[in-house]
Amino acid sequence: MADIFDYLAWRGDLPICEAAPLNELDFAVLARFSNLPFYDVYHTGEETMGSFCRVMESFPREPFQIDGDVPFVKLIAASRRFAPLRVTDYVKDNRPELEMQFAAVTIHLPGDVLFLSYCGTDSSLLGWKENLNMSFQDDIPAQCAALSYAAKALKTYPETKALYLGGHSKGGNLAAYASVCLPEKYRPMVLGAYSFDGPGFSQKFIAEHAFEEMADRMYTFLPEGSVVGRVLEHAEDFEVVKSNVSNLLQHDLYTWMVEPLRLVRAEKSSDGSEIFYNSVRHLLEETTPKQRELVLAGVYSIVTANASKPKDIQDDFSVLIQPLYREVRTMSREDWQVVTQVFRAFLDAYVLAVRDVGMSKYYAEINELRTADNFQEAVYTLMNRAMSAWRGRNS
Repeated sequence: MADIFDYLAWRGDLPICEAAPLNELDFAVLARFSNLPFYDVYHTGEETMGSFCRVMESFPREPFQIDGDVPFVKLIAASRRFAPLRVTDYVKDNRPELEMQFAAVTIHLPGDVLFLSYCGTDSSLLGWKENLNMSFQDDIPAQCAALSYAAKALKTYPETKALYLGGHSKGGNLAAYASVCLPEKYRPMVLGAYSFDGPGFSQKFIAEHAFEEMADRMYTFLPEGSVVGRVLEHAEDFEVVKSNVSNLLQHDLYTWMVEPLRLVRAEKSSDGSEIFYNSVRHLLEETTPKQRELVLAGVYSIVTANASKPKDIQDDFSVLIQPLYREVRTMSREDWQVVTQVFRAFLDAYVLAVRDVGMSKYYAEINELRTADNFQEAVYTLMNRAMSAWRGRNS
């Protein structure tokens, strides 16, 4: 089945015009563009999508977030459809003291129309921590930065007739956030806010903002096995799309299947995606924001003391498990009570979700842990199993 690369090769020779207007695949391309390593390119102030990508064509694999970005820049550089589009106002603002990871770029479309492309989570631990902060905090710093970026763009380019916003992963959430938080006088200018597997929002945030007003201009696409996009709630309808890979790998936009001018729709989300969504929903109902914040802050401090980026953990899971094991062993009674409450709530949520959707191969093991008389010892046992499994895979 065809993918975004096939679309770029097929449609890339047709400029954006009345005979070949923008479609959802174009918006996917524009949304992903902000995730490229602009900080490694000298900016002259007269850049286009093509000029950026022609420089990036010579880059090694390392600066790119994912493998698909490498052929992506080559196809953009050769595309009459995208290469001529002017690119301005690149911003990258990572501030550990605020737990903020933010980047965005403005793409100028024909007819004085702007597309604000928001970068998703980068390859830093900081970016992943900010994602987790959404579980206990509305208006995270990157979301506030996204709104400020949109407001500044409209003031910088007063001739702007219309506005699109979009992003992949967290970038999709930032686009949605900015669209519903823009001042009322600007919201009619928004023709579309495009989120590609981006997280949602808390029910409280949805109730307090202009989701109802913007609903018919919010376009959310989630792969069948979505995890990132099933975090929190989507007030808008979302489309489920097919991917040519399974499970977590479906978060990669380049694996999504395409028809000539649209993403291929799936009938429904996978059971695994539904289990994850319902687990998170039940967990949020059974724990307080303060409890979640304490647990996540503790885990993050351990992770950052033992790893510099998520790949370190993927390559060697022991860098996380061993320090967590030591921390659990020495934790104060008060902190342990909070941890116990949060993790028991998560296990309860998982079991309820499995019952809602169907059985899982992990049901028995999770239920054993959930019903253990000595929960602390059960956690030690689970962590030891995880270490043994990791060693077995890597021996």
